[in-house]
Amino acid sequence: MRPVEPLLAVRNLTIDFHLFEGRAQVINGIDLEIARGESVALVGETGCGKSVTAKAILGLLPPNAEVVSGRILFAGRDLLTLSPGEFQQLRGRRIAMIFQDPSTALNPVFTVGEQLQDVLLQRDGGGRTWSRTRARRAARGRCVEMLRVVRLPDPEGSLARYPAELSGGMRQRVLIALALIQNPELVIADEPGTALDVSIQDQILLELRDLVRTRGTSMLYITHNLGVARMVSDRIYVMYAGEIAEIAPTQRLFTGQLHPYAQGLLAAIPRLTGTIGEGIEGRIPDYVTPPPACRFEPRCPFRMAVCREVRPLLIEAEPDRSVACHLHPGPKT
Repeated sequence: MRPVEPLLAVRNLTIDFHLFEGRAQVINGIDLEIARGESVALVGETGCGKSVTAKAILGLLPPNAEVVSGRILFAGRDLLTLSPGEFQQLRGRRIAMIFQDPSTALNPVFTVGEQLQDVLLQRDGGGRTWSRTRARRAARGRCVEMLRVVRLPDPEGSLARYPAELSGGMRQRVLIALALIQNPELVIADEPGTALDVSIQDQILLELRDLVRTRGTSMLYITHNLGVARMVSDRIYVMYAGEIAEIAPTQRLFTGQLHPYAQGLLAAIPRLTGTIGEGIEGRIPDYVTPPPACRFEPRCPFRMAVCREVRPLLIEAEPDRSVACHLHPGPKT
């Protein structure tokens, strides 16, 4: 059973985008929960709505986005009711983001130390209690310790270096340090390390997983790769075309997938033999004119007449496991 009050609870969230072509329903009534200390992966193809969901949680939706319905509860408080100033106070302190591309997420004109210290001093009010000099001295020590925690080589020396002087893997570690240095309750990771060599990426992801578990931090990990999700998560939400297709504990999802889309994602993972996995035929539908019922129906090898007529609801097919598919009408009673 899920906790009575999870740290994060997204309830019936629907988000439309106002485009030149018309109104696009990019997020269609999704629910998502993350318990305290839990790591959840949100998995799906590019363009399925994963990053839009993350931006909604962070209060960073673009001007042409409209939250049509739903709530985003963080520690019991609806984030959708916050003012921009209140969101600014929340981001970094209680909810932090690890961006995908460190080359654009880090400011090239400031050193690593300056960027880390500014984050800490912003939290502490810029040194109002201490003198500015003493505040920066204390912050420097914490920055060195944080860089040591994320296993950046030569933590002290790295404080004086600029992002361009670091390798891709080192910059990614700095981003993780920036996200964790204020001890947030929730970290949202948007496919960090995607541009890195696979071996370096795997090492960093395993270290990130261990870090959040050790610190008791909750994590929402966004990825298109089920293999990566398996490395870092306790539970997986499979997302397709703005809807949740399946929810399952990570290991149980890999022993058997209920939704045909989840089956296709697993089949697409490259094999250790070097063979390329089978892709899913077709593409994500147009959000302005999506299929009227099941959004996966045009691509589904098991589609039935009912799939074109009735939207499948997300139901509990097994204990702690849910699916939105007419192939699984629910547990037998």
